Amino acid sequence: MFDDLIYLILGVLILTTLYVVVRTIIFARRHHRVESIEGMPVDAATVAEHLAASVRCQTVPLDDAGTPDPEAFRQLHQMLAETYPLVHQRLKREIIGGYSLLYTWQGSRADLEPVMVMAHQDVVSADPDGWTHPPFEGKIVDGFIWGRGTLDIKNQLIGIMEAAEALLRQGYRPERTILFGLGHDEETGGVNGCRVMGQVLKERGVHLAGIVDEGGGISAGLAAGVRGAVALIGVSEKGYLTVEFTVQGQAGHSSTPPPQTAIGILARALARLEAHPMPTHLRRLRPMYHGIGIAAPLYIQVPFANVWLFGPLLKRWLQRNPEMNASMRTTTALTIVRGGVEDNTIPPEASAIVNFRLLPGDSIADVLWHAKQVIDDDRVHFKPVEGKFNEALPISPHKGPAYESLSKVIRQVFDNPPVAPFIMLGGTDCQHFVPVCDHIYRFTALMMDESFRGLEHGIDERIPINGMANMVTFYSQLMQVWGTKQMA
Repeated sequence: MFDDLIYLILGVLILTTLYVVVRTIIFARRHHRVESIEGMPVDAATVAEHLAASVRCQTVPLDDAGTPDPEAFRQLHQMLAETYPLVHQRLKREIIGGYSLLYTWQGSRADLEPVMVMAHQDVVSADPDGWTHPPFEGKIVDGFIWGRGTLDIKNQLIGIMEAAEALLRQGYRPERTILFGLGHDEETGGVNGCRVMGQVLKERGVHLAGIVDEGGGISAGLAAGVRGAVALIGVSEKGYLTVEFTVQGQAGHSSTPPPQTAIGILARALARLEAHPMPTHLRRLRPMYHGIGIAAPLYIQVPFANVWLFGPLLKRWLQRNPEMNASMRTTTALTIVRGGVEDNTIPPEASAIVNFRLLPGDSIADVLWHAKQVIDDDRVHFKPVEGKFNEALPISPHKGPAYESLSKVIRQVFDNPPVAPFIMLGGTDCQHFVPVCDHIYRFTALMMDESFRGLEHGIDERIPINGMANMVTFYSQLMQVWGTKQMA
């Protein structure tokens, strides 16, 4: 009897091990290398000068509402027209919402759905204190172009225009119409730029076969546990929800406080929110690690291939990494607290602002219900802040011509890095084109290392000259591929 039990246990262990091994082999796919391309000749020094010139156009919003500076945009539009004469002669240019630009490169096949490449013209503000080179002088020093917007995201704007100008000089005409969508207020939500542009396309009955906007890049350290550079393509982006929490209390003198003050009640509610976040969803990370394939070490491949067995351990490990934790759950961030104004007076009201970033699959209604259940106190009132919420975007497929050809171009230009889909933690202008496109991707064609972390909106924003040249190569190849009937 005892021997039979031992044999049964050994049999179960052997079958389980075989099952785990087979699932891991299937999960950890190999990448077939593609042949690298040289691409068209790119004069890196000239491209650097053009990006520097765009940096000198200080397209910073005049206020928090995103009001454009008319003179800055006039300068930028003039610079583009003078620098890229063929683009402005042969492509149709429309001004949307006063400052956004929509270019149409008409293809030879009107029956094919157009594609669109995107960037935005506006940049965030920059205090010159602490900068090695002033943020709006566009200095080219030590192999870099320095200045606000060089990474976010005038590099992409110039890359698109340079590639188009060069292709036009060669006499290239796409089969499939290519649009350039260049918003002017992305940093403040894109409500007057790309939102209007998206509505215009919808009213015209345009449906797009694919979009590429800013997003993931190529870098080491993007995926926990994975050595070497990987390229990540954003296939969705998290939703946004800002909620105001308020508590009405009893005002009075601090010498005779009530049992619970408005501040105390609110503090308890906020502490419970922070201690009980929304649940994790490992399935949102699985496509990324599957795409990375054998570049991921075995100790990651095995648990992701067998979440049914290793899920709890995997969650605990990934939650220690802030990016991975945010990639598999709706996050909760306490950002503003308001209370009393005098040290000896108990205020009649306390309030707080909490920002949630919604993982696809979680809705605004889900988050509000979660907050109510967790706080469990009718004295705490809360509501979304007007204009500060949107649902998570649909997940675009990581199969099909648009994604697969984009992946191939990345590997051709950047020496075959593993390419994988992921969920963008931040927002882009892509949200405004969901009604007119089912294949929306977010990728910035730039090799980055740890020295780039935080530079996008930080001090000493800069881009390598050779990195800018590679971006031109990427866009020229992508336009030639996406401009065909097969997108291949």
